[in-house]
Amino acid sequence: MVVLTNKILEETENYHCKIQLGCYFSSSKKIQGALLLWNDKIKDSYWNYATKINVDEKSSQGLIKKIIAFYKTKNRQPAIYFTPFTKPKNLPKLAEKFGFKLEFKDVWMFYEKTESKIAIPQNFAIKRIKTKEEMKTFVDVFSQAYSGTTPEEPYGVLPKEYGECLLSSFRKPQKDKKVIHYLGILDNKPVGVATLIYSGRFGCIYNVGTVPSQRKKGIGSALTLNAVADSIRNKAEIIFLQTEQETFNEKYYKWLGFSPKFIGEGFVLR
Repeated sequence: MVVLTNKILEETENYHCKIQLGCYFSSSKKIQGALLLWNDKIKDSYWNYATKINVDEKSSQGLIKKIIAFYKTKNRQPAIYFTPFTKPKNLPKLAEKFGFKLEFKDVWMFYEKTESKIAIPQNFAIKRIKTKEEMKTFVDVFSQAYSGTTPEEPYGVLPKEYGECLLSSFRKPQKDKKVIHYLGILDNKPVGVATLIYSGRFGCIYNVGTVPSQRKKGIGSALTLNAVADSIRNKAEIIFLQTEQETFNEKYYKWLGFSPKFIGEGFVLR
């Protein structure tokens, strides 16, 4: 196993920002001291924020003002994503003086070998999406899985724009990365989804979900560990995902063999 140094953990966020360009991030812009990310369709702050903050204390206030001004031109709530690698360390407190408030906390979790076994339902299969029609089915199941119908869903109802971004990104030419969308099928009915994006030593798992009526049957676990296995087969050494801290999801992924390594905090100006 790779030793997850702070340098590698910081590289992980770089990888995440890069591979989501063209899907959940429409575009990015580098300015001195920050990376600005946004989505042309999705309006929430999960995919519209400034990150990779690295400035000296004297430049901090000026940078925050630039971030505010930029996101207002995009008709988005100004947001900043802080990690343990943010410099200076006191920047969240300064952001609060401008009116930013903590809105969400991501836990970044990394796969470590586990001996736990899962029970997979009979008549269950995992299919890789290959056609646009299959991708439409994927998006439909994704929308059901993230419908906010149970308290265990930390994100609530996801806007339809999420599905639109997934569909529009399908079949786009992919540079330096491989995207695999999985569809879980139980008794010939689509019931779960997951996505793996890998490149070089990194593999990241996104979009894991099961329709509410078919939960607690091992479907999400099977999809997640299938993505892990595909990552390993494709020589990925660092396999990770993100979810909301201190939720059912965090406990669930720990059980599957993922360990929390750092927290990302989203501060939003309201």
